[in-house]
Amino acid sequence: MARIAVFVDHDIVVRHFVLSGALAALCADHDVVFVFPEGHRRVRVDLDTLSIPRFRTIPVDEPRAYRYRRLYFATVLKNIRGGLEHDLLMGLWRKLLGRRGFWESWAWSWPVTHPLYRWWTLRKVGDNAALDRLLAEERPDVILHPTVLEGLFVSDLARWGTRHGTPTVFIMNSWDNPSTKAMLTEHPDRLVVWGEQTAKDAMRHLKTPADRIVRLGAAQFDIYRRPPKISPAEFRRKLGVPAGAKILLYAGSSKGLNESRHLQLLEQAIEDGTLRNCFVVYRPHPWRQYPEGEADFFSLSWKHVVMEPSMEACYRQSRDGRRIHVELADYEDTHAALSAADGVISPLSTILLEAALHGKPVAAYLPDEDIGDFTLYAVGKMTFFKDFFEKVACITCEDASRFVENCAALLRMTDEPGIDARLKRECEYFVEPSDRPYAERLGALIGALLSSRGPGARPC
Repeated sequence: MARIAVFVDHDIVVRHFVLSGALAALCADHDVVFVFPEGHRRVRVDLDTLSIPRFRTIPVDEPRAYRYRRLYFATVLKNIRGGLEHDLLMGLWRKLLGRRGFWESWAWSWPVTHPLYRWWTLRKVGDNAALDRLLAEERPDVILHPTVLEGLFVSDLARWGTRHGTPTVFIMNSWDNPSTKAMLTEHPDRLVVWGEQTAKDAMRHLKTPADRIVRLGAAQFDIYRRPPKISPAEFRRKLGVPAGAKILLYAGSSKGLNESRHLQLLEQAIEDGTLRNCFVVYRPHPWRQYPEGEADFFSLSWKHVVMEPSMEACYRQSRDGRRIHVELADYEDTHAALSAADGVISPLSTILLEAALHGKPVAAYLPDEDIGDFTLYAVGKMTFFKDFFEKVACITCEDASRFVENCAALLRMTDEPGIDARLKRECEYFVEPSDRPYAERLGALIGALLSSRGPGARPC
């Protein structure tokens, strides 16, 4: 039995790795302690409600974290320089950081200035005394960190692991992590990615050595290997889908598009016969931002559109301005909705990949409309989505006036022979396929890493 310290610094990681059961096998086989930041806004879930063996918290030195974050911004901009997406990404970061924040980071991103800034920042941040004390007490054989590859622990854990000879395993959380983030200090001993695409992104953008990259698939998608909790027939019955009608799932974005307007266009198209034998299920994003003037879904009358029931509480709370807890969005419900759908349209969301993994034809809504700090068209050009559009049979809706027409093409695509098998095969580039559960594959990786430490390692 080995000692494993699992560091978690974000609610979304709780959802994808703790609530999903992806770490349950490790907890059963080893002495595992979970470590969370103490009273930090990134983790608001009630830790006492989690089914984990034991946990500890450590305080966050906010000024120190701020210095790390400024170095992170400068490093990201350094990595962007000279790249294929230089102009696009620089424009996005200008909007994210604001005028002053961007120019300060830009000034420290040059080949001459960045090494000096990096040296100065790492000297100023020094060691993390609270982290050092905790790890000295726990004496882990392996440090495991599921992460968005930017946060409160990434740099300190990599530095500590190198200094003390303790293997570090970082697991990417989201599709875009390897192509949009930056390593500030040492690389982990193993970086776990989804598949071939994110392995290439990690080498290209993060400069991670190829022999440190492991492709295990996506922990949060492992649930899609099992049958859904309710059958497609039962899903249709509960939502009142007419017999013989195809389900068009409109999966919303987290940003501020006027989705009620899109749904009204589909409602009218079904009513006047432009879209035949179609019924729309609306699945809003649990944390979406609502644009000014958008009609509340429940204030409108619908004959051919219904909201997916598991998202109703999220929708009502976010419309009221109340915080949505990450655990409210259950992948079991996503799995049931995608299994029942015939086709899926979404304004740029990972659910496009999830739908294709289910073998369901997909369409991406891409007109150059503002969504907060970005435009859909610009985000669609970024590496992770661009590869998806090139390798997966996906309809791209780039003209808002052709929205209904593109939805009609999507429904026709559902009749193509073998389309489901083709989409699943195309998705293997993005999510490594396997006959074994994710938890088992992760356990094998940890076991191999422990074995490789040789006779000098502490006995397990």
